[in-house]
Amino acid sequence: MDSEKYLAALDKVVKKRFPCTAYHIGGYQEAAVCIQSDDVGWMVYNGERGNRYDKIECDTILKACLELIRKLTHNIQEITSMEEELIFIITDVT
Repeated sequence: MDSEKYLAALDKVVKKRFPCTAYHIGGYQEAAVCIQSDDVGWMVYNGERGNRYDKIECDTILKACLELIRKLTHNIQEITSMEEELIFIITDVT
């Protein structure tokens, strides 16, 4: 499955709950949780003052999507709900 489907599903899930300024898909954005591909897989980090803080390296796009969700909120019910919705969208074959 290509990464575009994962990233589109992630955007759909996250934008229902957070302003678009809170996260960025595909590269760096100031004062946002960011996800982007790199040479070895994917990374998720907090963009601040031109730097990448609390960077997490992920070997799959799915792991990176889940990490972005977890960085946006610490509410376990919200995390669970968003993760379930993401998995549903990704695995929907209709």
